Amino acid sequence: MKKIFLLLIFASVFSYAQEVEDLQEGYFFSENSKNFFRVDIKKPYDYYKVTSCLDDSQFTRAQFDGGDAAFNRELFKYISAYVDKEIYVVNGTFFLHLNIDKDGKVTNLEVTPKAANSEGFLRDLKFAVKKIKKTWTPSKCNNVPVDSRIRIKLNFVTESVDA
Repeated sequence: MKKIFLLLIFASVFSYAQEVEDLQEGYFFSENSKNFFRVDIKKPYDYYKVTSCLDDSQFTRAQFDGGDAAFNRELFKYISAYVDKEIYVVNGTFFLHLNIDKDGKVTNLEVTPKAANSEGFLRDLKFAVKKIKKTWTPSKCNNVPVDSRIRIKLNFVTESVDA
């Protein structure tokens, strides 16, 4: 009976830890910082129609190795590492436009919209995305790899704390 009781306590501690981790996902914290970002990566991603693939063709969209959730984790990790929370106060929606070639590599990356004095932030955001080294499984039309384009929506909110 004691073993079952201890197992229940053990399991409840880990389930609580998972809830805390889920609550913190999307936030960047810094020990000595007055600012932190919250980034909401919207799912599902927007996939542009491949013009070479007809409506009656079998189409399979591009997939990141490990799925969309794995890409979100990688993207979050690199944004938190390479976008400086002390310099940028970012509030609003940005879009990542990725071209995925037939080999599963990101060939073109664009961040929109362009705003006044946002060049540094957009440059850092592009750099963070380029640091993701895993490849994609390319889109396929009738089981033939084709180039494709993806749009990912990012909502940024910057919050400040008085120290």
